[in-house]
Amino acid sequence: MFFKFALKNILRYKRRTFLTFAVLSFAVGMYMWMAGVLKGFDDMSVENLINFETGHFKIRTIDFDEEILFSKDNFVTGYEAVIEKLKKLPFVTSIATRLTLRGELDNGLDSKPCMAYGIDAQEDHKVFNLNDFVSKGSLTPGGVILGRDLAKDMKVDTGDLVYFTFRTAQGMIDSIELEVSGILNAPDPLINSSTLFMNIGELQGFIELPGVTEIAMKTVDFEKYKKYQPELEKALPGLAVLSWRKLGESFFNITTMKKRGQGIFIMFIAIIGLVGIINTMLMSVLEKKKEIGTMKALGMTDGEVQKIFVWEGFLVGVFGAIFGLILGALFMWYFLVKGFDISAFTGGDASMDVGYKVMGIVKAKWDIASIVTSMTGCVIASVVASFIPAKKTTELQPAECLRTNQ
Repeated sequence: MFFKFALKNILRYKRRTFLTFAVLSFAVGMYMWMAGVLKGFDDMSVENLINFETGHFKIRTIDFDEEILFSKDNFVTGYEAVIEKLKKLPFVTSIATRLTLRGELDNGLDSKPCMAYGIDAQEDHKVFNLNDFVSKGSLTPGGVILGRDLAKDMKVDTGDLVYFTFRTAQGMIDSIELEVSGILNAPDPLINSSTLFMNIGELQGFIELPGVTEIAMKTVDFEKYKKYQPELEKALPGLAVLSWRKLGESFFNITTMKKRGQGIFIMFIAIIGLVGIINTMLMSVLEKKKEIGTMKALGMTDGEVQKIFVWEGFLVGVFGAIFGLILGALFMWYFLVKGFDISAFTGGDASMDVGYKVMGIVKAKWDIASIVTSMTGCVIASVVASFIPAKKTTELQPAECLRTNQ
């Protein structure tokens, strides 16, 4: 009975009901769209973080210090034996060694701080996706691959000579002359703007220190890092085992802060929706004074009258959530298929750092948790908002209601 009364009230005032649905649908649709786009950004950022910077795991010395990269304590010696142990683990699919060095790149006129990676060209591509994004040239003996933006800043191209200057473990300044043999255009702004790559054997010969600074690997499933880590630590005592989640900790902290900002924005949308529902329901109470008086005169209790308006709020929330789902799906469809073009918002620079490790076209992804949250929140908010107008009916006396012209 209460459901029928509520449904009849909703259908009676179609214009007002439509406006209320529209507010709720917009709130749900916007939440779905925003969550889907951000999930696309997050997933692409994680993918690029893994494929260009961290792999699934990295093995380093326990005393590794990023601030003193040339310290002898940073070098994994006897790394060949470590690699053999890793090959015996069934979940390890590929392994690559790297030698990391911080210094300055010099073109003879200008210099810029950068990070140099010594890589094994035969193995590195099995863990990292650099080869897929070398836009010009390749890594040759005595050569170096520069990130696109770094090459642009240094005003150099393939065939030009550059100098990589660094401080040795003894505190002396040394410099290496290298030929630019390739340009890398990676979908990671950090790699593009401040990184160079050379042959690991040549870099080891320049610095005259044995070993590598890290052993990177990929596993069967990157999401099972918590399962794999204890097994790696057991197999490699005395070494530090770092997962992609740990290595990208600072990035994930920033992502968490952005999600909190998203939550604040959604909260304002929810408040607008709540105010709309409350206003609609209050208008409904005022317009139905005679009906309320009649129902009370016929023996309905205050609680039973309130139930009608709570049911009305519930139905408004359900229909608003359903239409919001449809509206959100329409918003999402374009960004699922066409994607979000970063370059359109960065002045044509497809790899500009926008706080995410993304470049070019970023496609949205369905976020089921956000869809469920938005629809459930819509219904709950509508029911909660309906309690205030419903409570108002308890103040109305039957005689007073029946005397009104409304």
